[in-house]
Amino acid sequence: MGSSNIRDVLTSFNPTLDLFAISIGEGRIKIWDTAKGQLQTEFADISSTETSIFAKQEGGHLSIDYTCMKWLSLEKKKKRKLGGSLLVLGTGGGDVVALDVSAGQLKWRANDSHPGGVSAVSFPVSGSRIYSGGVDGMVCEIDSMSGNLLNKFSASSRPISSLAVSPDGKTIATAAGQLKVFNCANRKKLQKFSGHPGAVRCMVFSEDGKYVLSSATGERYVAIWKIDGSKNKSSSALLAMDHPAVYLDCRCVDSGNADNSGLSVLAIAETGVCYFWHGKTIDELRNSKPTKISVLCDEGVLQKNKGAVPNVFAAKLQNVSEPACGHLFLAYGLLIKPTFEKVLVHSGTDIDLNVSQDGILLPIGQPHGSKRASVDQSRVTALDRANTENALLPVPKMFDLIDVKSELKPLTSKGMLKNSSLFPWL
Repeated sequence: MGSSNIRDVLTSFNPTLDLFAISIGEGRIKIWDTAKGQLQTEFADISSTETSIFAKQEGGHLSIDYTCMKWLSLEKKKKRKLGGSLLVLGTGGGDVVALDVSAGQLKWRANDSHPGGVSAVSFPVSGSRIYSGGVDGMVCEIDSMSGNLLNKFSASSRPISSLAVSPDGKTIATAAGQLKVFNCANRKKLQKFSGHPGAVRCMVFSEDGKYVLSSATGERYVAIWKIDGSKNKSSSALLAMDHPAVYLDCRCVDSGNADNSGLSVLAIAETGVCYFWHGKTIDELRNSKPTKISVLCDEGVLQKNKGAVPNVFAAKLQNVSEPACGHLFLAYGLLIKPTFEKVLVHSGTDIDLNVSQDGILLPIGQPHGSKRASVDQSRVTALDRANTENALLPVPKMFDLIDVKSELKPLTSKGMLKNSSLFPWL
């Protein structure tokens, strides 16, 4: 059936959801136009001496190991100059880099922010400062416009596996064996939790800053922690999943109407299934049945795509317009050609998505001839901008007259005369 695990895929929507960044390794970042469903550009490895992200590396070697990625929204007054957003990435080499995608430039690089590697980046809604966590147990506070280091403090003696900043920028949560919550202004520890047995893979604050949601490697649930400064170290609720989560999002609903309030939670499992929960209270959320959004897949799709399994690999919770209903913006299908769609979900009602094969495989006619020819002609190569550069057209074979002369020179042997009439040029 092929593998559908997406735990090593990095994805991020820009704030306006019109661009989508994805990295599947080898130092490559693809930017998709979500409205047109087309690949806008592909960025190769970013050289430390180059300011252009289009610079081609010698020998095609891609050395940067991206470990985390998030799209940062800039202040409105900076939109005209910088295109409204920056793509911020952490690397296994310990650097934090910011790309101005609209200008096609490396905006800045914070070198050696975390010796041993960057594990997470996060920032408040204002986007004025970026926070990063690394395997050195440190948290760095970086100016989003210049990349200058503003502050640095130790959050744990163990590696930080995940990090999140509240929307208002007042608190920061780190995961390193224990979950800890700090005051961003004075870096004082406000609260700690018992945490997860495994390394926390993803973590996010609720919009009101009252809760932190987290999920760890190997754990099939989402934990919800209440931020109230108490000494309670246990989670407020656990949301069960069939497989561990690789992405989390949530949205508070507080319209003043008791029938349309509560908390909505979104999670994507490492198998490419999207989950949606909604509850007016934490107790109701804990007992609610999740909506599952998955991609239909049959044997024909698997055979056409050499075992690649289509799935949901990115999502964003936009709003909750009705009680227990939400609008999700999804990226799903195949990594080589994603489909983008806005979907309305109702809590407890599962959704199956279909994958269009348009643009994924090159269409061919019915082959004729021998069985061997049929097999050869039915083989299809999927081409995108990542590999068309090296695609070559058939080159006609040219024979050298000297080689022809040597190969076609008449033979002489006993009982055989040299027939010069066949080769008048000899």
